[in-house]
Amino acid sequence: MVGRLLGAAGGAVLVGFLGAGCGFGPDRDEPVEVVHTPGPDQGRDERDPEVSVTNDEVIVIVEDGADVHDECANREVVVSADDATVVLDGECGLVRATGRGSVVEVGAAEKIVLVGVDNQVSFASGDPEVVNQGRNTTVSEGGTALR
Repeated sequence: MVGRLLGAAGGAVLVGFLGAGCGFGPDRDEPVEVVHTPGPDQGRDERDPEVSVTNDEVIVIVEDGADVHDECANREVVVSADDATVVLDGECGLVRATGRGSVVEVGAAEKIVLVGVDNQVSFASGDPEVVNQGRNTTVSEGGTALR
């Protein structure tokens, strides 16, 4: 009945146009799949809402205010936390600081990438490739991490 009313009012073309690719209309036989993406408070482990990851290949620090001292062991490092203090002894692969206001010290790194704000990264030795696209961020030789 609605189709007849729209058709009578010249709206049949509008229904065909709006329905194209939306799961409605003559070219679509199967239903549209709706995928739910968890919001910021959903999909996380309730026991540990700020999950950091450490395995043989990567160290990811997401907990704001974290205080971490560990061996880098040639792993990739990502510090997306705000106001974290991270000291990683030994050699690291890629080191990325994407958070805000963190201090990251490594023994050595192949490459250091800064894209966050107000971060400080230092390395004890070596000559890492540096990509500094952050705002008010610094990379310098020194720090307390051991080579």
